[in-house]
Order: sequence, then structure tokens, then C-alpha cells
Amino acid sequence: MENFYNILSIQENAGDEDIKKAFRMLAKQHHPDISKGDSEKFRQVSHAYKILSNPEARKDYDKTLDNFRRKTGDLGNYTKDTYTVEGRHLKKLIKEIINQGHLTGIKVSYKGKSLFSMSFPVAVAFTLIGLIKAPIVFLAAQIGLSAFFEIEVVNPVMVMFNEAIEFHRVGRITEAEHLYKKVLARSEYFVPAYLNLGMLYRQRGENKKAAQYFRKVLEIAPYGVIGDTARENLAEIRGF
Repeated sequence: MENFYNILSIQENAGDEDIKKAFRMLAKQHHPDISKGDSEKFRQVSHAYKILSNPEARKDYDKTLDNFRRKTGDLGNYTKDTYTVEGRHLKKLIKEIINQGHLTGIKVSYKGKSLFSMSFPVAVAFTLIGLIKAPIVFLAAQIGLSAFFEIEVVNPVMVMFNEAIEFHRVGRITEAEHLYKKVLARSEYFVPAYLNLGMLYRQRGENKKAAQYFRKVLEIAPYGVIGDTARENLAEIRGF
């Protein structure tokens, strides 16, 4: 699996400005229009920048890269992000998550019990007018600043993927196909969409297309449940 951080010669915790600076320098160095340009390296640099400069795509890429390194492939890694935080830091973390601007919902839990949840638009409104302080202060007063809370966040890619799954489940195959592809256009390393597209094409009897998607899965996520599922499906497609 390609390491886009290595391609851009940056650290994996690099900020947006570092990513942009590295891309500009390497793009200028390898641009095919200059005398010593290298079109293949320019393509690699451009692709790396496309992924890492997009918060949603970068998040899914990081999960896939981590799975690859640990030789795991858990579908659950892509469903949501969970943060554990001490009460006194809760307000700060929620505001930081909201300010990222690429999620659609937040749920705060304590000892497995949901305390409150907000859609993204509501959470943003709360942040802008300062009302988010109220539920945090209430929680702190009732439970204590030293308590540890869990924050679950969901981004638009996951919401879109869930919609695609529902279409797929009820037999609205064309709509499911469209949404799976839309997910991948938005976040190229959201691996479950490749897997489900492969299964969708198998369901339609389009084995050649199915094989392409299962091979893509094995190229970037060959381990664990994800890799095993893709491998088993490929083995069942005779002649491909």
C-alpha cells in the first residue's frame, strides 16, 4: 500500500500548511512541463496531496494504512470515531470536533449511557452562540469534572454509506451503486464501499466488475475480515 506521507516527505501528524507546502515544492520539482520533470512522480505527488488535503479522505486513508500495518481489517473501524475524554476537557474537544466541519452528528455517553446527542447543524449553532457550554456545565455539576465521557462522531461519508446499504438491502441496486461510487469519489480509502460494490456486481452477475473491486480491496486492505471476505468472493468467481 502506498504511503502518501512518505511520497510528500512529511510526518504523519503534519498539519494542513505542511502538506500544502510539501506538495507545492514537489509539484514544482516534478512538473512534466519543466526540463527535468517526471510525470509519474508528479502524478504520485498530486494523488497524495488530493487524499491528505481532504479531512474525510485523510481520516479513512489513515485508518486503512493503520490496518495494513497491523495486518488487520476490521469493518468497524470505518463506522464511527470514538473519543474518551475527561470532563474538564469535554467542551474543548467537542468544539474542536465541530470546527473540523466534516461530521454530521455527535453523541456524548457516560458509562455506556447516552447523555445527549446533536446533529451537526445544531452542534454548530450551539457553538456559535455559546450554548454548548450549558449542557457541559450541567454534566460537570451532576457527574463531576474528573468523570470520563465518550464522544462518538459520524461524518457525511458514513451517512451516505449507510444510505447505500439500505438501498442495497431493499433491492434498489442502481441507487445503491450510485451512492457507493459517490462515497468513493469523496473518500477513496473508505474500503467497505469497494467491498459492497464487489458484492453488488456479483449479485447482478457482473463478475468481471466484481473481481475488479475485490482486487482493489486486496490491494489496500488484504488482512482481517475485510481481506478474507474479498479473497473468498474472488475464489468463488470462476475464470477471473
